[in-house]
Amino acid sequence: MASFSDRLKTLRKSKNATQAHMAKVLECGERHYQKIEYGEINLTQDNLIKLADFFDVSTDYLLGRTNYWIDKEGTLHTKVPVDILNLDTAELLKKLSTSE
Repeated sequence: MASFSDRLKTLRKSKNATQAHMAKVLECGERHYQKIEYGEINLTQDNLIKLADFFDVSTDYLLGRTNYWIDKEGTLHTKVPVDILNLDTAELLKKLSTSE
C-alpha cells in the first residue's frame, strides 16, 4: 500500500493546494509541513484529523491502512493498489477476488 507521505502528496496535488496552503490549514510553518509530507516528522492526532477532514478521507486511508474510504455524503471511494497494475489478467482476477 502507498505510504502516508505518498497519499498526502497525491491528495494535496488533487486539490491543487500548495505546501504553503497546507501549512495554513495545519497552522504551522511551510517547512514544518514539508517535513510532514516528506515523512521526516510525525503528525499529532489533531493534525491527522484536520487533514482527513480537509481531504474528505478517513484517517485509515491517509495512514495507508485501507484503500477505500466513505466520504461525508456516504459515497464509497476505492483506489486500485498500484502493485496490481503489473499483473496479468489471471493474477489480477485472483488478487481482486481475495482483496478487501
